[in-house]
Amino acid sequence: MPDLTDLREGQIGQQLLRTQDALWQLTDIAGRLFRLPAGKYNDLVLSVVAWHGLDTIQWDVDTGDPVFDTTPEVLAKNVRDRTQNGSIILMHANGRGWHTAEALPSMIEFLRGEGYELGRVSELIHLETSSAGSGVHDGRVE
Repeated sequence: MPDLTDLREGQIGQQLLRTQDALWQLTDIAGRLFRLPAGKYNDLVLSVVAWHGLDTIQWDVDTGDPVFDTTPEVLAKNVRDRTQNGSIILMHANGRGWHTAEALPSMIEFLRGEGYELGRVSELIHLETSSAGSGVHDGRVE
C-alpha cells in the first residue's frame, strides 16, 4: 500500500476498499482495524479511515524485520528490550519480514516466560471478547 499521506481523499478511500475487499475474499472477515503503512498519517488519512468504519492502530514495538541484514537474534532482542504490558509488536508476514519466522519461537518463549499472554489487537483494545486459547486478559498481551 502506498504512503497514504501522499494521496487525495478519494485515493485513500480506494486503497482502503481494495484492502478490505482482499481481506474479505481471503477470509470472509470484514476488517475493523487498520494499521497505517509505515505508521504515517495526517488528519485527512485518519478521517477517511474513520469514515470507512475502521479503527486506526499503531504499534509500540518494532522488531526491525523489514531490514534485510537484521539477524533473528536482533529481532528477538528488540522484542525483549521494548515489550511492556499491553504492547503491540510489529512483524511482517507479507514477504517483507526477514528472519521473522526464525526469531518468533524465541520471542514467544521469552514473552511467555515473562508472564505475557499473546493475543489479538482487537482483544487488547476490547473490540471483541477473549476466547479460549487466545486473547488479552487483565490488559496483558496474550
